[in-house]
Amino acid sequence: MSFVSYTSKHSAIVKSGIEAISKVFSGKNMSEKESLLLCLDKFLDPYYGYSLPNKDEIVVLLQNLIVNENSRDVKEDALNLLTSYCWPPFPILEDGLGKIEPELLPDVRYAINMNNEI
Repeated sequence: MSFVSYTSKHSAIVKSGIEAISKVFSGKNMSEKESLLLCLDKFLDPYYGYSLPNKDEIVVLLQNLIVNENSRDVKEDALNLLTSYCWPPFPILEDGLGKIEPELLPDVRYAINMNNEI
């Protein structure tokens, strides 16, 4: 397990918009992705009072991180953000179930079906 942190650079990426976030998430640097995901945790958490104008687009990016080629840590962090601060439907996860590692399938299915929980 590695130590993940973020800096003001990561906060600036989130504040600058979806294109900057997407650029990091589409890159190959897994530690940068993990740092940005940790930073996004602050921006998505209602406790801190941020309102991201591009939250729907962020939800799409998080789903893509999970179904595409990324480290397990990145996928788990993205899934945690989805289940903590977002709400289904998650069509990219639904369509990409065949690409999900068996270890992550229970959590992905939970995320997809969160709106069915009573």
